Amino acid sequence: MKVLHIIGGGDIGGAKTHVLSLVAQLVHQLDDVVLVALRDGEFADDARAMGIPVEVVYGNGMLGDIRRVAEIAKEHGCDLIHSHGAKANLYSAILRKITKLPVVTTVHSDYRLDYLGNPIKQYTNGLLNTISLRFLDAYIGVTDRFADMLISRGFDPYHVHVIYNGLDFSKTLAPKQSREDYLRSLGIEPEDGLVICSLAARFHPVKDIGTILRALAKVKETCPKLKLILGGDGEEAEFLKRLTVELGISDRVVFAGWISDMDTFLNATDISLLSSLSESFPYSVLESVRAKCAMVTSAVGGMPVLIDHGVNGMLFNPQDVDALASHLQYLYENPNVRQDMAERLLEKASREYSLEHMVGVQCKIYESVLHTHRVEQGKLTRVTICGSYGRGNAGDDAILKALIGEFSEISPDIRVCVMSRNPKETRMRYRVNSIYTFNPLRMAASMLKSGLFVNGGGSLIQDSTSSRSLYFYLFTILSAKLLGCPVMMYGSGIGPVFKPRNRKWAAKIIDFAVKTITLRDPGSLEELRSMNVTRPKLILAADPTFSLPKADQMAVESALFSEGIQNDAPRAAFAIRKWRGGDDKLTVFAKTADRVYEEYGLIPTLIPMEREKDLPIAEEIARRMKHPATVISGKHDVFSMIGILSRMKLIVGMRLHALVFGASQGVPIVAVSYDDKVTRFMEYIGGELCIPYESVTEDALMACIARAQSAPEKLSEVCEKIRIAERENLYAAKEILHRE
Repeated sequence: MKVLHIIGGGDIGGAKTHVLSLVAQLVHQLDDVVLVALRDGEFADDARAMGIPVEVVYGNGMLGDIRRVAEIAKEHGCDLIHSHGAKANLYSAILRKITKLPVVTTVHSDYRLDYLGNPIKQYTNGLLNTISLRFLDAYIGVTDRFADMLISRGFDPYHVHVIYNGLDFSKTLAPKQSREDYLRSLGIEPEDGLVICSLAARFHPVKDIGTILRALAKVKETCPKLKLILGGDGEEAEFLKRLTVELGISDRVVFAGWISDMDTFLNATDISLLSSLSESFPYSVLESVRAKCAMVTSAVGGMPVLIDHGVNGMLFNPQDVDALASHLQYLYENPNVRQDMAERLLEKASREYSLEHMVGVQCKIYESVLHTHRVEQGKLTRVTICGSYGRGNAGDDAILKALIGEFSEISPDIRVCVMSRNPKETRMRYRVNSIYTFNPLRMAASMLKSGLFVNGGGSLIQDSTSSRSLYFYLFTILSAKLLGCPVMMYGSGIGPVFKPRNRKWAAKIIDFAVKTITLRDPGSLEELRSMNVTRPKLILAADPTFSLPKADQMAVESALFSEGIQNDAPRAAFAIRKWRGGDDKLTVFAKTADRVYEEYGLIPTLIPMEREKDLPIAEEIARRMKHPATVISGKHDVFSMIGILSRMKLIVGMRLHALVFGASQGVPIVAVSYDDKVTRFMEYIGGELCIPYESVTEDALMACIARAQSAPEKLSEVCEKIRIAERENLYAAKEILHRE
């Protein structure tokens, strides 16, 4: 593979470091790497100093320079152009037409903010860059947030990739001065208990350094030996110096100017800070991590990915002075926590954000871009997925995550489009295309382009909630068939369908339109047979979510910390939803939770699986209890929810996927069945601890809980068999796609 990198050449800071570090390593990984700078200067000089061959193309006018770059690409036989920055993007958009080579660009910042404060450049260079980006082939965000930004602005999710900056963590600090000597040179007298926090940055409004100063002022009485070193300069320098005087913290803050010796600067630092309003994945943070500094940063750019809050660092929302002040005081008062967090973060960063890892990811992106470029657009397989998505239900989110993962496993050439109530959120969260569920024109257009229409998973074919939803899903199935798109029902739960007319029409449409149905439990299979559905191929599989893993341990710890759970005390989860006659039942659940705490020492933890609907129920149960309970109130992704449930000693659940997640992780479960799907799941896994909702009493629940605690059901072997059965979903979809 031969790649031409093109950059404006005036780049400084993280973008320059990223490009030079990347190219220096790619030289050893690829057949040929060509670096072109569109001006001479510091960037080109630094490249030469690193031994990187660089060609400076400048002085022939724009079109002459573009022709010269095209000649260089041809001379080297390049397969791909990699662009960095606004000027390079403009040139590359034109080069793409001339050379017919695919162009990938790395987005190092929010391109709409690049010329903030300079209206002339904003409406010339910035506007040209915004237009040029639309004519490139692929985009690399240097954080997930930049990728989300691109997707939210209409860029195709399948053309957006993510790469995080990498650093050589084998390098050790080589300070030119000791900590004590350096501090004295700044006018700070070393003493026992002294804690130094620092930031090295350009003094620009986007860095929001004022928030750090205001937080420091809040803790100046409670943290008397906390001092701040600010390294850098810029347009806000005078403002920041005046602010320190106004806040009465002039004796706590040192303005050190531009830092030429970062090793000495970081060697003197205990807590490294970042307060930016917008950021990518700055090398300065990785350098602080390598220096074993505790990290406190605003939750911008890639920081929430790098830092697991409360586990290996602390996060705060931009401009949240109170939160930052609280974090500073906590770390000031707990030196052992500072050290432990710094070591944990170094271990994670060394594993996931090394220079070698970054280069490996970059090579995979190149391969993906070249593969997509070679594949004719007509040969890309499109799949439309219809279900109850975009409503904030953790179970439905898990199903969709599983479906997308399994289709990507079938082929890298599959492009998924999801019908969602919130298509923008679905595009960003799952990195797939999405349309509004009730837009018939876009639905029809997607079906016409698709090689498969998927109805699933979950219980879509039922009328217990309403006949309207049943009619809608039957309408989509029939529409897909009439538009020539093969239909599959994937990991489905069927029923109950009570009304005779509904049963008749459901059976007719399914028989006419559907090729294959994979079922998530034997009860659903029997329901279809009782409806006289005979033409589709029927396969017993399992709920698609059985294929999902839980989040890594640090992410789970962070999720628990954010909910105020900071110990390993044993807990019992209650995942309760609103249902008919529910007010009296809430008291039953509250009294049961109290008894679980009194008799088994398990702290009740109320988990809303569909946050918008279940959180008020959880809070009401907690209010009716006499003992304290934890309510999981934050937003957590599917993997973190699985991880949280895996930490429980018991799960009492009405929500099906709380039971599925718990069973798959080997946690004892007690089911309260408000719907056939819950009963069928418990029968499928051989779980006997299931009470009909109408029959729930405090004593009945406690009897089941006693059995679960004294002799937990052995579900691990059964669930492993179900995981194997779940693969039938994937095999059936693969068979249809290959046959079509």
